[in-house]
Amino acid sequence: MTVTTDAGATTAPAAEPTGRPARLINAIRAQGGRWTTNRAFKTYRHLPALAGMPLGQIRVVARGDLRDLAAWGWLVAHDDTGRREYSLNHRKDVRS
Repeated sequence: MTVTTDAGATTAPAAEPTGRPARLINAIRAQGGRWTTNRAFKTYRHLPALAGMPLGQIRVVARGDLRDLAAWGWLVAHDDTGRREYSLNHRKDVRS
């Protein structure tokens, strides 16, 4: 079997996050700095989409979204203060 490849092919840029993670990325862009789960929780606490959800569950969602955004390359994780903090990955984010 023969495999044909296009030598001039380029990969498309990664799509922007959508929904709740997009709101978090926009907040991080606007406010800057390092973000902890607590800071993301405070951003999420007032979202209509999470209304009625127990506060502990919102915290779990915030932690997961930070982790996922870091795994997707939008954030950089920092562990230097004994707690995990995240900041915007400026190499990935061409808008900043």
